[in-house]
Amino acid sequence: MSHDPNTFNNPSAPPGDYQSYQLGPPDAYQSSPPPQAGGSSPQAAESPPQANNATGTDGWGDFSSLDGKEIRRVFVRNVYAILMIQLLVGFGIIALFHFTPSIRAFVRSSSGLWLYLALIIAFIVICITLVCCCQCASRQFPANLIIFGMGTLLMSYMMGMISAFYETDSVLIAVGITAFVCFGVTIFSFQTKYDFTSCFGVLFVISIALMGFGIVCIFTRSQILYTVYAGLGAVAFSIYLAVDTQLIMGGKRQEISGEDHIAAAYMLYTDIVNIFIFMLELLGKRQ
Repeated sequence: MSHDPNTFNNPSAPPGDYQSYQLGPPDAYQSSPPPQAGGSSPQAAESPPQANNATGTDGWGDFSSLDGKEIRRVFVRNVYAILMIQLLVGFGIIALFHFTPSIRAFVRSSSGLWLYLALIIAFIVICITLVCCCQCASRQFPANLIIFGMGTLLMSYMMGMISAFYETDSVLIAVGITAFVCFGVTIFSFQTKYDFTSCFGVLFVISIALMGFGIVCIFTRSQILYTVYAGLGAVAFSIYLAVDTQLIMGGKRQEISGEDHIAAAYMLYTDIVNIFIFMLELLGKRQ
């Protein structure tokens, strides 16, 4: 066997038949790369976002009330659809009382006046019952339809009976002015940045003052005071209409729940009926 003479002269060099290998751990035991700046690893950065249970599924929030635009839009549409039905009933009764001589004679008689007073008492009882005793009834079907249907008929009868004492031209003028005022107040409530829902205390004071002024007009029987009272009443209920409109639209300090669409429509109907009655008393000509 022959040997390379350089092998014995340079003992640090490996034999020619051997290969040199770099020492180190196998590839399977390589450690993971160090975490990046900020303390997050690539695996954590690539993980999908989790649902935020505090705000709802997928972090979109819980829109069970009027917070969602779609829910609010459907709510407003339902409210004004019910309001249109109420207005058709109310002004249909006005037309019936004006163009049916027998009904018109009855509502202008003493029996009709007593029935009118009884309906006023029934209306007050319904309002007190809704506010104090059974607020949940406004959300329960069909109790809500029955209660607010009765209220709509009572308000419509009162509106028709009062209009029976005025000439037809005066009633038509009052209807036109009421429609114009309600349309203007509604558009103003949509566009203004002022929050009318934050001044319930002022509205309460206005209501008490208006009630007291009406009692004074009953005992004094002054036509001037009665005219002033009608004008103040029309202004007051125009403000109430603006407040109720903002309560329905939402996005203010106070808002109506999305489940109270029937009650909201009845609120608007009550405001419109009172505006019509005060306009008729302010500008109408009695027969």
